[in-house]
Amino acid sequence: MKNSSKVFVVIAIIAALGVGTLAGTQLGMKHQESTPQANSTSMVSADSAPAKLRVDLNNLLREHVTSSLVVTRNIVDGASQQKIEGAKAAQTANAVAIATAVGSIYGKDAQDAITTPFVEHIVQSNNYAQAVKDGNMAAQESSLAALRVELRKVANVFNSVIPSLSSDTLYDALSTHEDLLNQAAVEYQKGNFEKAYALENQALVQISGGADALTTGIIASKPDMFKSN
Repeated sequence: MKNSSKVFVVIAIIAALGVGTLAGTQLGMKHQESTPQANSTSMVSADSAPAKLRVDLNNLLREHVTSSLVVTRNIVDGASQQKIEGAKAAQTANAVAIATAVGSIYGKDAQDAITTPFVEHIVQSNNYAQAVKDGNMAAQESSLAALRVELRKVANVFNSVIPSLSSDTLYDALSTHEDLLNQAAVEYQKGNFEKAYALENQALVQISGGADALTTGIIASKPDMFKSN
């Protein structure tokens, strides 16, 4: 666990998957309540390897949400290209960090398998935000379809290393996560800021539930790596 813990700590530069009942329950995605997955990791010692993994995963995935929101707001607000590209660079760095964290536990093959679809899914998410800005419904549909393809790839990779979480469950949760962010982008563009911020907050709470569920799945798949001293 020493190497993986170091990777998570170094790459957690953080400020930052639905409403489907089965996916929400199994992945700890329901934002209204605490889950058994969350409790199972919070009850261990604060300085234990499982507890550190939980914190680091929460940090990485929350940064994924917040960095994506910065990009979306910049796009919808019509910010300068320099500002948008700077925000996208931070967003991509976080995506690579998440893939690196996966690799630190499951090896380079898993890291390579998840890097491309995870980076590509944020590209399509940003394309969706641009289409919202432009009022282009056809482009919204196109980017959303491409986004779903990449989310399925990400779900399949996670399922290959965490078999206790099914690919369909992972995909449903990832899709709902993206739906929250996409809905927030639409409301933000309309000027419905209170509703947009509420959706953004839901996405942040939801992703923490996902991090807790992934923590439980990772520990179950690698018991020797996370066994107590």
